[in-house]
Amino acid sequence: MTMPGIGTAPPATAASTTPRVLPPEEWDRLRDFAFATNGLPDPTTSVIIVVETATGEIVGIWAMLLQPVLDGLWVDPAHRSTLVAGQLLRTMKAFLQEFEIPAAFTVISDDSVRTLAAKAGFTKVPGDLWILEPLKKGT
Repeated sequence: MTMPGIGTAPPATAASTTPRVLPPEEWDRLRDFAFATNGLPDPTTSVIIVVETATGEIVGIWAMLLQPVLDGLWVDPAHRSTLVAGQLLRTMKAFLQEFEIPAAFTVISDDSVRTLAAKAGFTKVPGDLWILEPLKKGT
């Protein structure tokens, strides 16, 4: 089995390829790529950039997804081991459901919080978290 764009042509050079933002009405072109294994992102909160050859063959894909990030969880030490964390969790889940937000990410760097997150229904995603700061000088 040959993946689209792999092994079908000689390697492209920068002069023979063109990057562009792919408009949502063309996103169906991406369905055969591994990129779309779990479906395509929401076009109201995403941008997909492709690189195409002169004949329109897609040879590169990268998406920018605006994803909710859960941050700043804090419970006063005097109120830990009470209902406060559970109240925060249930209220946050209800908010996400009300607005049909299918997923939200968080960064956890403490083993005890990892344990609590797993019990609360969070799942660890594969890979490592990296950051690109294009407005920061030197990047």
